[in-house]
Amino acid sequence: MSQFDRIALEGADDVNPEVEAAAPEDETATAAVADATADAQDVAQEDDNVEQLEAEQEELGEVEEAVAQESEGLTPQAARLLQITLGNIVGKRHAQKIIATENYSSGRGAQREAKQLALEGIKETLKQFWEAIKAQLKKFYNKVKSFFVKMFSAAKKLKDRAEKIQKKANDTVGTIEEKSFSFSQTKAIAIDGKFSEAGALTSGLNNVRKVLETIISVQKSDTYERVIDEAAGLIESEIKSAKAGSKTLNGLVGVIQKLDEVGGKALVGKAVTETKLAEMYVPKDDKTTDLSMTDSLPGGKAIFLVTGNIKSAGNSDIEEFTKILKQTRNILGNDKFTPRDVSEGDVKTLTTSQIDKVCDDVIEIAETSYTYEKAWEKRDKFQAKLEREVDSIIKDVNSDKDEDSRVQRLARNYASAITGSVRRRTTFESQFISYALNVSSAMLNYSERSLGQHKAK
Repeated sequence: MSQFDRIALEGADDVNPEVEAAAPEDETATAAVADATADAQDVAQEDDNVEQLEAEQEELGEVEEAVAQESEGLTPQAARLLQITLGNIVGKRHAQKIIATENYSSGRGAQREAKQLALEGIKETLKQFWEAIKAQLKKFYNKVKSFFVKMFSAAKKLKDRAEKIQKKANDTVGTIEEKSFSFSQTKAIAIDGKFSEAGALTSGLNNVRKVLETIISVQKSDTYERVIDEAAGLIESEIKSAKAGSKTLNGLVGVIQKLDEVGGKALVGKAVTETKLAEMYVPKDDKTTDLSMTDSLPGGKAIFLVTGNIKSAGNSDIEEFTKILKQTRNILGNDKFTPRDVSEGDVKTLTTSQIDKVCDDVIEIAETSYTYEKAWEKRDKFQAKLEREVDSIIKDVNSDKDEDSRVQRLARNYASAITGSVRRRTTFESQFISYALNVSSAMLNYSERSLGQHKAK
């Protein structure tokens, strides 16, 4: 079903829901992490919904451009085909409002009138599309806020639990009675599908900590203010340049650099050697997108770095630059095309020093996660202001009746790509924080079970 038909026509009843309360104080750390994880999945779904709406808006813009080029107008047959095409984008009900084919007749004058009516209906629908996208963005950010509320609570509970286990480990003096034991969460902590080496598992958690500390960034308020003002100016300038026929990529590079200033540090990746895995993220014949991946992380995961290659665009126009911007994203995914089959098995009992190290990493992961709360209010304002600036630009583009339909489409798509870049980063951060907390929770369970295998002197 068309996202536009669902949101714009059936009503976005859940556009402004109350942000859910934090997990109850008496909830266990494990349950709190599970609760936050469910919200992280909701964030990803709402992000997908926004992306689908943007794709539908782009497709409708292409239809408008095609109709505008029909110099002889719309024949009754062309009008019927147009209605079918529109129905696939906005839903049959709304397509019939844009173009009522039963009222169309042959004759050059009637065909030109039919074309004009169709264009007016499409232009009005494009305005409604942007309002639908904004409504969906509100739903997305409300889900993000709900996730962060629960995540902060879960992170604090994990830290408290890690400190208790760490104290118990440091107070334990004795020998390991059972050198291994059966553990049900091997799939969550396994490295390369293996869980027999305790040192590899503790190193895996440490790598998760390092990645989290790399991608999470807290900036000063005036940094966000400066960046958004400069980025908004570049966006507007780029769109004006596009209208004038400019093919420079300086504006695009500038916007990307500005957005990177309020993100974390860049991750370092390696080549994706598995062909089928690579094609999940970048089509086989795509020469404009670079793909790399991090080393494998616990649970058979890795971060895939999908980067639009700006240099490959050469002197292309803003349409090509927009595609590059839309392509760029970080994705947490399986490190193999066919995920490894990891079943429950025996793990080696951790020493007290290894347990101490695990707890240190969990405490740092938790602190990094809920320290992000300090950045969230600033980031929230940053995103809201960016959307207001883009909203103004798109409304200006949509209201210009004399503007060429192709230029309007390119401007809309470029502006949407900018907001999408920020939104995708937020989705990735929520997904990775959720993942880090789940791995931390499993490793604490492993540590606590290990302590039970130690025999006091």
